[in-house]
Amino acid sequence: MPATIIADDLTGACDAGALFCGRGRVGVFFDDRAPGPEWEVAVVDSESRALPAAEAARAVSEIAQRLGPRLRRGLVFKKIDSTLRGAVGAELDVLLNVTGRRAALVCPAFPAQGRTVVDGILRVGGVPAHESPIGRDPDYPTPFSDVADILRRGGRPVRRVALREVRGGALPHALEGATGGVLAADAETDADLDALAAAAAADASMLLAGSAGLARATAAALAYAGGTVPLPEGRAWLIVAGSRHPASRSQTQALRAAGMTSVIVESGATPDVAPLIAALRSGGPALLESGDTPDDRSAVAARLARSAATVLSAARPDLVAVTGGDTARALLRALGATRLELVGAPSSGLALGDIVVNGMSTLPLLTKAGGFGAPDLLLALLKGAR
Repeated sequence: MPATIIADDLTGACDAGALFCGRGRVGVFFDDRAPGPEWEVAVVDSESRALPAAEAARAVSEIAQRLGPRLRRGLVFKKIDSTLRGAVGAELDVLLNVTGRRAALVCPAFPAQGRTVVDGILRVGGVPAHESPIGRDPDYPTPFSDVADILRRGGRPVRRVALREVRGGALPHALEGATGGVLAADAETDADLDALAAAAAADASMLLAGSAGLARATAAALAYAGGTVPLPEGRAWLIVAGSRHPASRSQTQALRAAGMTSVIVESGATPDVAPLIAALRSGGPALLESGDTPDDRSAVAARLARSAATVLSAARPDLVAVTGGDTARALLRALGATRLELVGAPSSGLALGDIVVNGMSTLPLLTKAGGFGAPDLLLALLKGAR
């Protein structure tokens, strides 16, 4: 069964798509490009998370129209943020209209990263999402954490699927009774997500929507799941850190504390990247990081991408690692990439693939969403490199 994933940012596209690489590479497409029929599994990035609801809906509608017949067969999976940032309800409404799917089964839970839905409330680390640091994110939609209420902003009727239904064998009945609306499901464990994915996989009329947690379960249900993939050999990594999320800041702080050569890109200044080039040429890692200026994310990402492209024109690293979807997309544009080809997930929340320019693979790329990972994540990955 072919599978099509539509994501609202590039790191989300990658971390979901990487979970479907068990039968071969997964293509990631952006900037008005669409996958051909040769791609059994493909991901398309709408880059719509930060857009107002009407603009986000229009972006997703254009993608859905472009994909055409592909969305009328096989699985359609809407990749959403595990904390429901973005115009999720509006995007689901558009996809239900365009694809003709009977209903949408939605669950943002990602238990491996501490995101659960119990009694209809989205929690991050056990705390209602709106009371966590996520609640201060400008893309978080509301001052509350009720999943059904958030999804109703798309205009569709929403019915909750309680944890007792997920675990009690009532899911097929719940799916049969849903027409034209959205089912907002609870999930506290990976086993709960497995149950949701199995039920939806058996019903071709359903649209699935979730974070990487449900994507993992869906890949397994459709026999697309693959094992953990190794990182490329070598320690000459160019790490481009665009996310200003506290989790990513802690990770780059750990890298600097370990003595990694680093350059911070500030507003209004052209950074001297010669130390980074020298570090990479000598076989060592280098860090390019955004500053703390209040500029919008697209401006920050563009500056980082230009600096990274300058480094890459003078030195070829063993791996480029990028945090933050805006930064990853800006870098791909700066390099003239036509798509990514994912090979798998080195660990939870990470995606590994190759940057493709004019039909040829050029560099291995590792992506990570800004809000994930322990403070020593990047340092530990680097220490494990051979």
